[in-house]
Formats: sequence, structure tokens, C-alpha cells
Amino acid sequence: MKYFLVLCISMLGLQAGADEVKQIERLYEQWREAVATADIPSYVAVLDPDVRLIPPGADVIEGAAHYAQFLTPVFDAATYRIEVITPPRVEILDDIAVAEYEYVIHLELKNPAQGITEAGALTASRTEARYFDVLRKNQSGEFRIWRHTWQ
Repeated sequence: MKYFLVLCISMLGLQAGADEVKQIERLYEQWREAVATADIPSYVAVLDPDVRLIPPGADVIEGAAHYAQFLTPVFDAATYRIEVITPPRVEILDDIAVAEYEYVIHLELKNPAQGITEAGALTASRTEARYFDVLRKNQSGEFRIWRHTWQ
């Protein structure tokens, strides 16, 4: 009987983990849709309030409010399409999760003479990158992106 209870508890934990992975996969779907539609509120909704954007070769952007400010001129200057090369591979460690994935980001400038001037923003018409995120569970039990970087 003792082993049966341990097995049941273990199986419940696996189901909870699988449900959390599905929640995180939906988060990334929402994020991709927000990028494609330049929807800053939906984009920021998947972020932890204490998010840190760590772009290669540029200063760190700290906090969801600053991230949203960064996005405004970026989305004003260009439209984006995300091509998923490798979907997010998620590992959950209690209230923390990590996600690794590969995307190709296709960028089209709205005004080619203006370009994108924000440090840390993608500027090439095609950028293939490997991304690494750390997600943190909030008080509602939902994961949000806490650290975001790529190479």
C-alpha cells in the first residue's frame, strides 16, 4: 500500500509538470502572436514584472515597464514574423523553468530610410538565433519570463 501511494503521488507530480509545460508552451504561442501583431500589452503580459532582457552587445533592460518602452519604437519601425526552427524545450525545477529554442526572426522595415536605432533590437531582415529564457512562477501559479537572452 505504501508503494502504491508513493506511485500515485509521483504520477500526480508528473501530470502537474506536464500541465505546467503546456501552460508555458501556450505562453510562447501568445508571445509569438504578440510579436507578429505588434501587440505590446500582450507581449508584456507574458513577462515577469522584474524581467531582464539581456541582448547580446547591448545594455540590459530591466523591468516590464522599461521593456514595453523599448518595444514601442521597435514595433513602430518594423513588422516581424517568427519562424520556429526548434520549439521551446522546457524543463521545470519547482517554481523556476528554463526554455531553450531556435527562431528565425524576419523583419520588414516600415520606412527603410529610418531603420531601427534601439540598442539591443534586432535590425537585420533575417536573424536566426538560439534563445534561452528563465521563467518564474508568479503568485497566481503561472510562469512568466524572468530572464531573456539569445545568441
